[in-house]
Amino acid sequence: MNKWSRLYVITVRRTFPGRRNIVLTQYWNKSKKMSDESNDVKWNDALTPLQLMVLRDKATERPNTGAYLHTNESGVYHCANCDRPLYSSKAKFDARCGWPAFYEEVSPGAITYHRDNSLMPARVEICCARCGGHLGHVFEGEGWKQLLNLPKDTRHCVNSASLNLKKD
Repeated sequence: MNKWSRLYVITVRRTFPGRRNIVLTQYWNKSKKMSDESNDVKWNDALTPLQLMVLRDKATERPNTGAYLHTNESGVYHCANCDRPLYSSKAKFDARCGWPAFYEEVSPGAITYHRDNSLMPARVEICCARCGGHLGHVFEGEGWKQLLNLPKDTRHCVNSASLNLKKD
């Protein structure tokens, strides 16, 4: 199986009112499917197709569509695949990025961090430490600590599809 795939990025730039320049950029990327890398991961049969695409195939749900984006209920967010506790609702904040945002995981070692070179610039991917399911990406130094008086200047941008909230 060919592990290299093409990624086309279409950029639309507005130059003058009513006119757009469309730029098509081609990148060669190593395939992001986790199923190519590890066949020993057990995927929960109860996962929806969207959850499977996000967790296993490292897809991203559309912005502003996730079930937990505007949820303010207290509890602990667990991995939708293996039920490992990942985030406390106390660490959730509104980053207005289109996905739930957290400033830290529920306990050290709950999440693994990996360099993601699929887009430029490179990002840091976050995955469940137990099953390896894709959660989203983490960003640092964006000013959230000062802006919202948070304990850390870190934003874990997480797909709702990769989470289940267990309410207190």
